[in-house]
Amino acid sequence: MPSILQSEKYDRNQIPVVLEQVARSINAGEGGGSTGPTGATGSSTGPTGPAGPAPRGPTGPTGTNTGPAGSVGFRGPTGRTGATGTTGLSGQTGTQGTRGPTGPSNGVTGPTGPSGPNTGPSGNTGATGPTGPTAATGQTGPKGEDGFEGKTGPTGPTGRNVDLFIAPTSDPHVLNAVWNNNGRVAISAG
Repeated sequence: MPSILQSEKYDRNQIPVVLEQVARSINAGEGGGSTGPTGATGSSTGPTGPAGPAPRGPTGPTGTNTGPAGSVGFRGPTGRTGATGTTGLSGQTGTQGTRGPTGPSNGVTGPTGPSGPNTGPSGNTGATGPTGPTAATGQTGPKGEDGFEGKTGPTGPTGRNVDLFIAPTSDPHVLNAVWNNNGRVAISAG
């Protein structure tokens, strides 16, 4: 009988093989060894069982004794001063008093008082107005008179005269003379 693999952590693929070997050993009467020590308790607790069947007992009576009142707590710190309220509306202006009698008209006009020492500040400069539209282009003036005729330029270099030979279109009857025979060069036999 082959020896059975013993390990604290079996490979999952080897568990069926090991169990089969153990069963065969027991059936063959080869499992008579001493009993090993009890294994350690597993770390996982099973789930809680379901609640027992009804009926349940009645709820007990509410207690009649009230506990003593607690001691008064310490006074908290003074809060911050609130924001200043808005100023009240100004009172209404009183009614104008009655006008006094007009004084005599023969009084002497007093002298003009001196000018004040302070000149008032200059007013702000007004904003620049928008740019006006561009004026239309004026008409073209009349054409001026023709200018004076310029001086004659220098005379160019004298050209070369090249003799241009035009072959006759008929046989000149001159020995070795060239003539044009309907577009073909021909030499006269004389």
